[in-house]
Amino acid sequence: MDLEAQLRDGKVGKVCCKGTCAIGSLGGLIGLIILLCSITSLGPEEQVVLFNFEGKYVRNGPATILVAPGREQERRKATRLGPREYAVVKNIRSGLVEHKEGPRLLFIGAYEVLEEVRQKVVLQKHEYTRLIDKLTGYERVETGPQTLVPEPLEVAPNGTETAIVLGNTLGVLIQNKKNGERSLITDGGVYTPEPYEVILEVRTATLLGEKDFAVVRDLLTGAFHVAAGPQLLQVGAYEQVEEVRPKIVLEEDQYIRLLNQRTGEERVVKGPTTFVPETYEVYPNGVQKATFLDADTAVLVLNETSGQERLVSERGVFVPEPEEEIIDTRTVIRVLPHESIVIRDEKGKVTVFSGDFDASQSSFFLPPYSEVVEMVWSDYSQAPVLGEQQNFTEKRFWKIDMRVRKMFFSYEMRTSDNVKLYLEGTIFWKIQNVPLMIDTTSDPEGDVWHHARSALIQAVSRNTLQQFMKNFNAITMKAFESQAADGFYTGRGVILESMELTRFECADKETSKILQEIIQESTNRINRLQTQKGENEVKEAELVAQIEMEKQRTEFIKAKAENKRMEARMEGEAAGTSQLRAADSFIAGLNDTVPNVTSRVELYKLHELLKSANVDTENLASGNAELYLTPSGVNLKLAIGDSAAPLEKRLLTQGIESAAVTQEL
Repeated sequence: MDLEAQLRDGKVGKVCCKGTCAIGSLGGLIGLIILLCSITSLGPEEQVVLFNFEGKYVRNGPATILVAPGREQERRKATRLGPREYAVVKNIRSGLVEHKEGPRLLFIGAYEVLEEVRQKVVLQKHEYTRLIDKLTGYERVETGPQTLVPEPLEVAPNGTETAIVLGNTLGVLIQNKKNGERSLITDGGVYTPEPYEVILEVRTATLLGEKDFAVVRDLLTGAFHVAAGPQLLQVGAYEQVEEVRPKIVLEEDQYIRLLNQRTGEERVVKGPTTFVPETYEVYPNGVQKATFLDADTAVLVLNETSGQERLVSERGVFVPEPEEEIIDTRTVIRVLPHESIVIRDEKGKVTVFSGDFDASQSSFFLPPYSEVVEMVWSDYSQAPVLGEQQNFTEKRFWKIDMRVRKMFFSYEMRTSDNVKLYLEGTIFWKIQNVPLMIDTTSDPEGDVWHHARSALIQAVSRNTLQQFMKNFNAITMKAFESQAADGFYTGRGVILESMELTRFECADKETSKILQEIIQESTNRINRLQTQKGENEVKEAELVAQIEMEKQRTEFIKAKAENKRMEARMEGEAAGTSQLRAADSFIAGLNDTVPNVTSRVELYKLHELLKSANVDTENLASGNAELYLTPSGVNLKLAIGDSAAPLEKRLLTQGIESAAVTQEL
């Protein structure tokens, strides 16, 4: 029995030594010292690892043990694990790893090593973790709410993940790692993936409005299809929404050309409508406006299948058919009565449209495969500078004016006596036969200019300078008549109307100076004659004007006298009318008192005489005049004692005599 066992049994004190007492006491002391040194006390959280010949083992506290001096030992602290902790313990002899779950006071074994203390995995509601065994590859999914301790060799590469709450608009695309198949989970609720399922994406459903549609692609086959709204579109596991487009809305005058990229087939949809194009249909040109055709508009249409062109001129809204394309919008060509237009077709045939030939040719559309022939003529419409070389330009046009044309010329030529002259004038010509002109010449204006020059040179060269100056108009006319009859112009479809020489000048300065003096003297003479003629005309006009003025004055006097007569007559008529009314009123007022009409008239006369006498007396009294009367002038007759004469007669006699006196004054 070792020392430790003896101490436990309490037999140490009973040992007796059969040797000597001194030796026994020394041995006891040494044994006591060894005993005290072998006592080891362990706390509640301590352990000791003891080694012996068989290996090692552990003793956990709290405890008091005896350990032989010199024996190998290792003291270790216990590990306190909380409720949310666990310890990773590895057995160094077997290599196995264990997870020790808390809460606890952990004493590990003699051959175990505490690698680390970890937190437990806490999963709340709607949380989960994916655990993978690194040794076997086995996978499991734990969902909350719970607290768990992973198994040894299990790892959570993604940690704690949140479950997906699915609604009406959400879906989860998952893939099974065992077989690689995909599936779309759209059922409402909380979704937690199963083991070996991987969430590829969370999809939100596409809301398609009433005017929207979606282009969906199948990822397995690459095929496309369209889904029209209104709907909440959730595509399949192997489908993908490429884009959302608005539906095509066509108004009354709109259309769209759709091309199927797979078959190459083309179709045209006309408005008004709202539609969704078929799969693989594209519309590179978008919505197009229909062409409104009226009397002035037509369209040239190309059939892309046959390559043929056609002209559409029917009035109304025109929409091309499939495989047709509008290559040109043509405006009606109007030809005035004095115009012509030349049209050339694809075979080179020339057609002339003239407004004065046929009413149907006055307006037309350019036919297919045809073009308007553009004319390029010399232009002599600018007046040249005398003595300088006449330059011309080219003019381009496509309407031929059939009216008389005017061109200017400036020629240099010599007379028969070798005097060099510069001639300037105008040529009037017109086109008569357009088809003939097109066939024979490309520049009729240049031909007319040069041929007229040749004819005029010939005419001038046959005359001297003196003859030319006297008869230049006749020479010009003779040259005109000769060239008009030579067939040059008729062979080109033109007519020379007239040729006028407006100015000429000698090239030699001395000759030109003498001619200028002659011309100046002739001009002065003509001016003097014109001046005298003008003076005579002025005098004649002055006399004529005076005669005319006197005639008008006579008429004025006559009119003035006639007006005075009319005025006096009107005044007399007015005064007479007034007196007539007054007399009528006076006489009618005496009907009851004086029955005799004659007596009433006599009384009215007396009344007027007295009234006149009173006026005269008033006028004399208000002025500075003096009145002298003679007895004979007064002619008074005394009626005293004469009872035969009535009172009225005496008064009447006095009134008449007074009136006579007033008249004399």
